[in-house]
Amino acid sequence: MNSKQDNRRWYRSALLGLALLAASGCGKGNVDITSATYVPKIVIDGTLMPGKLVNDIALTRNLPLDASVDIDQLSLTAAVASITDTAGIVYPLSYDPSAQRFYNAAIRPRYGSTYRLEVTADIDGHTLQASATTTVPDSGFALLLAKSRLDTLTYRQRDGSGNVLGFHVAFDRTPGNQFYALSVTALDADTTTFIYDNAFYDYTAEDVIKNIDELPYGFNWIQDAPPGPGESDLEVFWFHVNFYGNYQGVVYAGDKNFRDWLVTQENVQEIDGNFHEATMHIEGDGIGYFGSAIADTVYFYVNR
Repeated sequence: MNSKQDNRRWYRSALLGLALLAASGCGKGNVDITSATYVPKIVIDGTLMPGKLVNDIALTRNLPLDASVDIDQLSLTAAVASITDTAGIVYPLSYDPSAQRFYNAAIRPRYGSTYRLEVTADIDGHTLQASATTTVPDSGFALLLAKSRLDTLTYRQRDGSGNVLGFHVAFDRTPGNQFYALSVTALDADTTTFIYDNAFYDYTAEDVIKNIDELPYGFNWIQDAPPGPGESDLEVFWFHVNFYGNYQGVVYAGDKNFRDWLVTQENVQEIDGNFHEATMHIEGDGIGYFGSAIADTVYFYVNR
């Protein structure tokens, strides 16, 4: 896990903590942090993938809004955590101080199997417990590279009829699964590679520096795909392509927890202005996300 990914994970965990403290006025969208009561919580962040090592479970804590933040002190290094599989076998999780993540190399998540995470941790003199359950999607998901466009295009390249071309990924769906997502990352993101002749932004180099943590990333999803087997397609929208150079796309077939977190974590304000938490399938004294997904990776290139 590189430092940029770590920073984005920390930002997500910080937002989870803020959500617990938000108190809003009806219709105004105001957050009154002066009267909010701090409630300590275990913050969970983890995704199981079939056949992959379980080595990236983040267990951290929230903090009062007026507390000084030391990121190195957020991890619950002494937490007691385990994952139980469908057969009832319990796998204790160990803490890796170099990665600041919990792991168990003996777990190999299987397609269609259910796993339960349980965590106990002491925070501010309180013994807290949290748990979450995920069911890994069934097998069947596969990229259809011959039916995808993943080569090289110039920015908003047009065909002979003047239509804008675009990258897209075709895939076979997993039976019983209706949620699929595509994340896009610009691998060469820099002020020198930003597309200043941009159809969606009128940015200076200073603007790019200010927004460099967000501009390289984009995502798209299909929320209600047919549940049976068949083909679907995810498009790379040009407003998610802001730099020349190499791009990585990761296509996911996600479970219910994956879906609910992704589609609600940025939409926490209602039309009337009131705020609500993102959908988090965490029981007990916890917040965050624990889910599962099948994933595969593609690459494409945007030429000048």
